Amino acid sequence: MSARNEIRRPVARGGFTLIELLVVIAILAVLIALLLPAVQAAREAARRAQCTSSLKQIGIALQNYHDAMGSFPVGFLVPSAPVPATTSVSQYRWSALAQLAPFLEQQALFHALNFDFAVGYRPTGASAFWPFHPANSTAMATRVALFVCPSDGAPAPAVDSGPTSYAFCTGDGSNGGDATGANGLFILGPSRSIRDVLDGTSGTATTSEHLLGIAGPYTQTTPTPIPHPLSRAFARAAAPLTDESCAAAPLGWLFYKGSGWWDGNHLNTLYNHHETPNGRRVDCITYHNPGWTAARSQHPGGVNLLYCDGHAAFVGDEIDPAVWQATSTRAGGEIVSGTL
Repeated sequence: MSARNEIRRPVARGGFTLIELLVVIAILAVLIALLLPAVQAAREAARRAQCTSSLKQIGIALQNYHDAMGSFPVGFLVPSAPVPATTSVSQYRWSALAQLAPFLEQQALFHALNFDFAVGYRPTGASAFWPFHPANSTAMATRVALFVCPSDGAPAPAVDSGPTSYAFCTGDGSNGGDATGANGLFILGPSRSIRDVLDGTSGTATTSEHLLGIAGPYTQTTPTPIPHPLSRAFARAAAPLTDESCAAAPLGWLFYKGSGWWDGNHLNTLYNHHETPNGRRVDCITYHNPGWTAARSQHPGGVNLLYCDGHAAFVGDEIDPAVWQATSTRAGGEIVSGTL
């Protein structure tokens, strides 16, 4: 047979063997494992930057409020006139965020609030929860994106209230965490101004972060079971607060941390420097005031902190407690070494 008449047979081409396929899959898995943390880190960096931007906007609003009013807003409003028998003095506790609303491009929300009415009124039944006053309930339920840190990730604790991740500093938490006449800038008492900041505006804290609470029941009246995650709950104890009583949570737990941007109490918009950022000791409260509320966040390694001069910085969890407490007082005259 001549070469011209030979039948050409197709050459068999080899495919992937099982071992080769498994090797490729393993290589892809390693590459994904290496890239995923970098992607997550980049996303968290963006969220942290957005959180810092929100704090800086609050800082600008504080300065504009000060220019207009001659002082900063108080942390816990107290009415100057007698209140109706259907409510109480503590039910007029409008927060610094509520007072700052028109300086945060929330003029419509501010005008929807009526500070002449209480936050809530006395329950008529067996419930311990004071219902919201109908004159303000719609505005109080408004959710403002600026008030929530994007890194938190938790759902709003209460379905009928706008949450907040940001709280204003009452001081170092001395005197059992009582905000009345405390040594910070945002207190239960007279409003403070820049002239009261004898420690310097660049080193005095105004605002930081805390975690949103746990959605579901408002309270638990027994020490056990211990809630999870613990960082999103308040232990309840009677005044005066002590580390021992707070650790035991004799009155149970409160879960609606940060549930209301409008609410000027330790549950929502007040915090202090009794504990370092993301500290191990549980946050503790009587109810509205006094309380020990630490700065907490989901940012790895620390929290964002806004200072009286308007700049914001990231503060690590391992900060010297003396330095951390010194930043919380307006006129403590502390001499400390170290950096934040």
